[in-house]
Amino acid sequence: RSDLSDMSTMIPVPEYLIEVHGNTALEQVEHYARACIADPKHNNRKHIWACQRLLDDLQRSEDAACPFYWDETEAQNIVEWFSLLRHSKGVLSGQPIILTPWQRFRLCQLYGWRRKENGRRRFRKSFTQVSRKNAKSQEEAGIALYEISVTAVKNDEVAEAYTAGTKREQSKIVFSEAGLMLRGSPLFGKFKVNKNNIIHLATKSQITPLCKDDGKNGDGTNPALLVIDRRTCRCKTGMYR
Repeated sequence: RSDLSDMSTMIPVPEYLIEVHGNTALEQVEHYARACIADPKHNNRKHIWACQRLLDDLQRSEDAACPFYWDETEAQNIVEWFSLLRHSKGVLSGQPIILTPWQRFRLCQLYGWRRKENGRRRFRKSFTQVSRKNAKSQEEAGIALYEISVTAVKNDEVAEAYTAGTKREQSKIVFSEAGLMLRGSPLFGKFKVNKNNIIHLATKSQITPLCKDDGKNGDGTNPALLVIDRRTCRCKTGMYR
């Protein structure tokens, strides 16, 4: 979780999960990947595979024929973006969100890897599976805010982002967190937080919560981003399809 350092006195936590090593985003994620691979006791097989994939991709990207490349600026941008948002709960409430090494490992790859043919993100889909209370909703909310603002401005578009859930209350978890993260943030004035949507004022892009009924009646949505906060939503609604 984002306040993992506060838990270090309660349970033994490997140092590489708490401390960020390296000056650049690439150095940080590469250090994390190597540390995880060297520590199978605290990392399951699939996570080690993901870490090894990063190292393999870095080697592949040195080949001129490789279709993707690492953009350090884009990777660093998402880290800095979260630092402009604020924790909404717990002892860190009101403080800037500083991404942990494992969060940087995923988010920097999501935004750092780019396609040579058009400069767009290499990865269009991502899946995160961690236990409860590990700031998943916070992370997804930060991405949604980034997409309707920074990415929308870059692409000169009016972006539609949706947070999906089987029930209306569930679909509002990420949506509500996005609004809370703007409180006390220097970004607050760039958005309008309403009961049923969050609007980026400059582009008119917005985040809207959707539930099962919205997926059934087909409201003509054209999402630039779809956040599904629980995997069960995929099979219980038509929104993903």
